[in-house]
Amino acid sequence: MTAQNKSTQFYTSCTANELEGSFRITGSFDIQVSLASSPDELDKIIAIADHVGQLVKQNVATTTLERADQRAAELAREVAGHLHKHGKRPFTLIAPYGRLKMKRQRLFDTQTSKTIIPSAILWKTAQNRHVVTALAEWACETSQNISYRKSKEKISQEARVDSLLSHSTIWNLKQEEEQRLEKAQQQFVESVLKEHGETLTKHGFLPPPKESACEEIIEDVVSEEIEEEADALYTYFTAEHRKNKDESNTVESNVVENEVCVANDDSTKRVPRHVPTDTIMLQADEVVTKSQEPGCKVNKTFTATLESGWGRCEYLAARSSESLQILVAVILVLWGLLAGKKLEVISDGAAWIRLWIGRLVGVEVYHILCWYHLCKRVCEGLSGVGASKEERKLLQRTILGFLWKGNVDDAVEALKALLPRCRVRSRAEELIDYLLRKRSWVADYEGRQSAGLWIASTRVEKWNDVAVSERCKHRGMSWTQSGVLAMALHAAGVKRSKTQAEKNDAKIHTTP
Repeated sequence: MTAQNKSTQFYTSCTANELEGSFRITGSFDIQVSLASSPDELDKIIAIADHVGQLVKQNVATTTLERADQRAAELAREVAGHLHKHGKRPFTLIAPYGRLKMKRQRLFDTQTSKTIIPSAILWKTAQNRHVVTALAEWACETSQNISYRKSKEKISQEARVDSLLSHSTIWNLKQEEEQRLEKAQQQFVESVLKEHGETLTKHGFLPPPKESACEEIIEDVVSEEIEEEADALYTYFTAEHRKNKDESNTVESNVVENEVCVANDDSTKRVPRHVPTDTIMLQADEVVTKSQEPGCKVNKTFTATLESGWGRCEYLAARSSESLQILVAVILVLWGLLAGKKLEVISDGAAWIRLWIGRLVGVEVYHILCWYHLCKRVCEGLSGVGASKEERKLLQRTILGFLWKGNVDDAVEALKALLPRCRVRSRAEELIDYLLRKRSWVADYEGRQSAGLWIASTRVEKWNDVAVSERCKHRGMSWTQSGVLAMALHAAGVKRSKTQAEKNDAKIHTTP
């Protein structure tokens, strides 16, 4: 029976009888195994018992399914007298514990001269082969974290078969899941729009129709050095690591004299973040992945997180900015935004977010530029000064010191003073123009930090990592748009289930 011990013999019998509309399953098994006393005897017995359990499950499932198939055929013949038995057809069910071989009753329809399989119609399966729901869900869950090929190997190994599913089958199952989840999301949106669509349109929440379905994709190409500088500055001012790499939340120990920094002041205590009770916070972003579709270099998946002041939290993903805007809108109206709540938006200032928020009327909206993205933009602009690394670091902290307090004017004046000495003058000029255009979005980050309010879109950034980046952006991976969305929607479903199980306590899901 097993590869571990060839002297093992196993026999099982099982019957399934219908009793008052229910199945009564009875059976027995007989196992005989010869095992010599040895140090690995314990492990062998455990392995044998596990294998016996698998064989019993296969036997019970096959026997009961054949009886259920027979019952379906009998009911069909009772309802339609023109149906007659027409032999049995082989059928394979693929379950988490192996392939189940059985035969299903065919019926001949004398009126149409066609054959049917009642259980195939009842169970909604194909004629020859079907992957059960439990295995499909297992495959989708497994492929969420590892490649389709590795998922195939893992599933086959745990099922103790050479190849239970091919990696292409797992891919197909994932695509089917994406279609199902996106369809369910669309149905939810449509049901809410039937009741609140007119109100949302009146307040500018629903985007106008686009002539082209193509999404404009502009890649934000920033050097690794600038990314590192921005991360260091974020940590320097906030006394916390944006990516939560160090739970101690330490800050730099060497403070340059006369530098502007509040985070290193011992009197400044970090207050746990929260959302005011009369506010709904929206963080929106997008994730770019390499595309494998013809004529398309990259895919863009649009993401958002919503958090209310009373503890609810929602994680969202969509294939276009318009779809995401509509999804966010229907949740906002259900959460009572139009009943006196305030909307607080934290983002990187992308055009689609800016245009969308600019259309809203009749709602109190406060748009905040993400502190991390502001740090990154300043680092990028000052990279053209042509100064040494230490001098550039001092300049970065000086400019951001003004912006940390929401003082755009002083930051702009300091930048103008640098123009005569800039090696690449255009970068500093672009940064000045950027700050003037975003003036209304630059907040008093120091005050918000002290009050425990959000200053950066780190929740949605972490959501991007969980939903897409950790799975889809390794070693030059390329994806279809549906493939990326499948990962994101599955992750959203897991998040939603977890949030509901924890009674929508948003504090549990707070990210750095």
